[in-house]
Amino acid sequence: MCGIAGLILKPGATPDAALLQRLIGALAHRGPDGAGHHVAGQVALAHNRLAIIDLATGDQPLFAGPAALVGNGEVYNYRELREENQLGCATGSDCEPPLHLYRRDGLGFADRLRGMYALAIHDRAARQVVLTRDPFGIKPLYLAETSEGIAFASEAQALIGAGLVAPRIRAESRAELLQMQFTTGAETIFEGITRLLPGETVAISEGRVLERRRRAALPEGGPVATTEEAALAAFDAAFQSSVDLHQRSDVPYGLFLSGGTDSAAVLAMMARLNDSPVRAYTAGFDVAGAADERERAATLAQAVGARHESITVSEAEVWRHLPEIVAAMDDPAADYAIIPTWFLARRARQEVKVVLSGEGGDELLGGYGRYRAAMRPWWLGGKALRSRGAFDRLEVLRAPPTGWRDGIAA
Repeated sequence: MCGIAGLILKPGATPDAALLQRLIGALAHRGPDGAGHHVAGQVALAHNRLAIIDLATGDQPLFAGPAALVGNGEVYNYRELREENQLGCATGSDCEPPLHLYRRDGLGFADRLRGMYALAIHDRAARQVVLTRDPFGIKPLYLAETSEGIAFASEAQALIGAGLVAPRIRAESRAELLQMQFTTGAETIFEGITRLLPGETVAISEGRVLERRRRAALPEGGPVATTEEAALAAFDAAFQSSVDLHQRSDVPYGLFLSGGTDSAAVLAMMARLNDSPVRAYTAGFDVAGAADERERAATLAQAVGARHESITVSEAEVWRHLPEIVAAMDDPAADYAIIPTWFLARRARQEVKVVLSGEGGDELLGGYGRYRAAMRPWWLGGKALRSRGAFDRLEVLRAPPTGWRDGIAA
């Protein structure tokens, strides 16, 4: 988890050094292993590094000819990109192949990337900055238009903290957050701050957007006719490839193990792919009646010979650290899982820098009933996603929220 930020200003404006330092400072917690910046003309790029790949020569910005790059996340297929395209890279960084591909392919470079990333490239020759985000939107990137041009950052709070945007709540997004527990689309809960959409690539010059492209996360078309045996074999191959790529790291890595099917499957695959025991971490609460999967997680870990660490989170600890936990949710979502995840991360960071998890499994495989219902026709019990909001019929709000389904409907 690195942090990136930048300024793309209108003609006549120049990046303010103090402003750039405020952006770097606001993102310092995302990258404790170093900071760098690039300033040329009306453009400034900033980077806070969490070193995962190429610890020795992977500092950013990266440069190739007239282009400079800063990135957050990881491009998992960087080795394949380097080999298949015969790229002459000066570093072992996973972010250098995208820089060379951009110089060759232009905005289409992102179509070849596999990973979770947010990248910014300043092309001095073309006098433009290109921003791109992974198709699933795993890594965030936020933009703000100011009187002098466009600013971007890995966190909305950095744009506010640097003084680029006033901290004002957008009423429509507040209603969406209350009813759905999260917000969708390009608009955020903060007035004047938007998201680069998942899979979106934009070209910006002199403080204005010149071009937008969008890459879909999933292929078009319906289900492919196949047999159960063939489908399971294809899934196993894809799953193994995904876990293997996610383990590409020059630092120790581990797993958040909940005891559920998704993280258990990841654990089993990691155990298959690694010679040394997998480091696994599980959290539970000391409150009577709270869901507790620690015993099941321990059984799973023992079955594959994992190094398992189980932590207990007390009620007192939750209340003591809740302000920090909520503050870490830069783009708010009402998900209680942020509490055990925060404590797990605090414990895991003592031994590892990277963790895998079962996040996304329910969405991809229809693990929740609402996803299965959305796929069925209405005469078989199907219904629209999020047709009712969390506060419907409770009559506790001053006024009924309106327009809260606009984002998900779009």
